[in-house]
Amino acid sequence: MERRMYNPKTGKISGYETPELREIQKRLRSMRQLIEAEKRLPTDEEMEEIRELDQWLSQPADPVKARAMLPDPEDRVGGPIATADKRNIQGYELRGPGEPKDYRSLFGSRPQNDYRWTDKEITFWQAVFSGRMHPDLTTRAMNESVGSSGAFLVPVEYATMIHNVALEDEIVQPLSFVQPMKSKSKQIPAFTIGDHSSNLYGGFIAYYKGEATSLTEADPTVRSMELIAKKLTGYIKMSNELVSDTPGGSDQIVKICGTGLGWYRDKAFLKGTGSGEPLGILNANCLKVTSKETGQAASSILYTNLINMVKDLHPACFKRSVWVCHQTTIPELLSLSIPIGTGGSHVPVMRETDGGFQILTRPVIFTEKTETLGSQGDILLADFSQYVVGLREEMRIDYSIHVAFTTDELVARLIERHDGQPLWDSTLTLEDGSTTVSPFVTLEAR
Repeated sequence: MERRMYNPKTGKISGYETPELREIQKRLRSMRQLIEAEKRLPTDEEMEEIRELDQWLSQPADPVKARAMLPDPEDRVGGPIATADKRNIQGYELRGPGEPKDYRSLFGSRPQNDYRWTDKEITFWQAVFSGRMHPDLTTRAMNESVGSSGAFLVPVEYATMIHNVALEDEIVQPLSFVQPMKSKSKQIPAFTIGDHSSNLYGGFIAYYKGEATSLTEADPTVRSMELIAKKLTGYIKMSNELVSDTPGGSDQIVKICGTGLGWYRDKAFLKGTGSGEPLGILNANCLKVTSKETGQAASSILYTNLINMVKDLHPACFKRSVWVCHQTTIPELLSLSIPIGTGGSHVPVMRETDGGFQILTRPVIFTEKTETLGSQGDILLADFSQYVVGLREEMRIDYSIHVAFTTDELVARLIERHDGQPLWDSTLTLEDGSTTVSPFVTLEAR
């Protein structure tokens, strides 16, 4: 069957087309234009419809199904559009690098927390911060062992928007494995990394044997990784006007919560201690530290440093690796070049490609969430597919009108739980018995 290609960014379909497909294309374009014109985030229902239409348009062409996907003419104005080809995403399955990690993909069409906000006259935020009783508000314990300590459960449509806003700017989670968690902890099987000079995976050994000869036993060592959800509490201070009077105030709160949540998750995944928070890559046992050059100047980065970091990266990780560099490394990296011949010509080490930068063909991401120039951890070469994130579904919010009473402000706490740690428990010694490699490599302090 002939296939067509659909580009969701341009809204164009190439290849096979029918009037029905063009109508779906038009519907997608009009929805996105409306959301952009109103300067707001899409509702949960709009996000669901956009995702379903995008997914359907990437499937083999079928004019009959395309017609079924179109909205009823009587229901084309306002509100979510029901479709005849509803997809039921189960959720709670391990999501790999490159797979969608939006809220619905992780937790399914009908998540465990299927609590939704039904009042059309007042937003969830207005109800929470009004301080008055509202029948749609529900609470959940902030501590699983202390039932009396409660906070308002965030409705799934608001939790969806907060999570998706956070995901947009995160570095680690989109490129890692993500395991949705139904309970406080989750066991994940993993191999012991081992030493290739003697075995693989902590015990696997193979031999070439002739016929009718005895086989040598091997016992690969399997270890159990445990993800334990850590509670991240975001502190938010806002004016009463933002909640009650400002047009789009609800969207602003979602953006603040989502951006803040993503920032702190990323920081923990990169350099968390593992004590009461995720184990960050820069503090993991599997981190490989590349030595600086003899006599290297303080706070400098040399081309040989970068070459040696690639050498210390596991060879299978190179094609998925990215450079994560602190903002303060930019002047050093931009001025770094390779001399060519004797005529004084130089080739820059960091090159601009398609609006971004690359070093030794791998993408470069600049951030403030690693260590500053000259410190160990200021530059990281990482394959984030060797990192796993555990994510709980529920978000909760608690607030006080008394903490900032004199400035007429509200103080709120957003609570979300997650964990993260590398899949490797140590660096790997290669077959030569001396070379060690890792999916995560940083440069020694200078």
